[in-house]
Amino acid sequence: MNDYKYVIVPEGYVFLRENDDYQLNSLTKFLFEKYGFTAFIRGEDLPEDLKTNGCKGLTADVRKNSGLLKTKLIVDLKDCNGIVVFSTKEGTSREKEYKKSYHEALRNAFKDIQALNYKYNGKKENMVAVSSPQSNVPKEVNNSVENAAPTMSKSESANSMINEKNTKEQVREKTIVSSQKTISFTYNDEIYLLNKKEFGFELSQKKGSSVLSLGKILKSSRKNDYIVKAGDLSGSGYFDAYGNFILDRINPVTDKLITDTFARQ
Repeated sequence: MNDYKYVIVPEGYVFLRENDDYQLNSLTKFLFEKYGFTAFIRGEDLPEDLKTNGCKGLTADVRKNSGLLKTKLIVDLKDCNGIVVFSTKEGTSREKEYKKSYHEALRNAFKDIQALNYKYNGKKENMVAVSSPQSNVPKEVNNSVENAAPTMSKSESANSMINEKNTKEQVREKTIVSSQKTISFTYNDEIYLLNKKEFGFELSQKKGSSVLSLGKILKSSRKNDYIVKAGDLSGSGYFDAYGNFILDRINPVTDKLITDTFARQ
């Protein structure tokens, strides 16, 4: 846990009627900060290093378990591939008033997070976000090359950094969407395929030896933004720094925002 620098808290939870209902999402952020994490609610302005490398952060979620006389909440923390890296035990409450019961149950669940004695160790500061987790390049390697180069003026250095950033973005974009005609992903233990098309991608699901077409992922007017038309998976999406496809969609039952991570293989 100490490897991760940030925690992103969603604006709402599936079991609630609206965003930050009973101030439960605000309380979640507060408790993470109380126990040493740097936390943001999705939609807030994020620090540049998190925008560049989403894998520096964890995504929090709160689940509600069924119970007749008790409110039962569990806190999950997921990495940038959508994998749960930590779950608390059930936090419970017997309070009858909704707000009191949710707050007490959440605080009880956070006792496990308090017990972590979290302190960021800075390990991920030495890595540069690239197109896939397997190809991370240690920053020290880049530093050794920079130290061997001739000394540049401030303006030359700034221009060099801008050009380097633009080049990395171009390489990343090309690697994500251009290097392969078919890209494989996993989501909820199922295999999904993105087949490159003129309009963007065709989204398919692999079922044994057969492949079922689910719909289309269409290019939008903005770079790396896509419109997804695929039944229950319809929404909007983008590729993150590691080539995972991040899909935002609306739960048709609760009208809540759901963010799904299709982890690149």
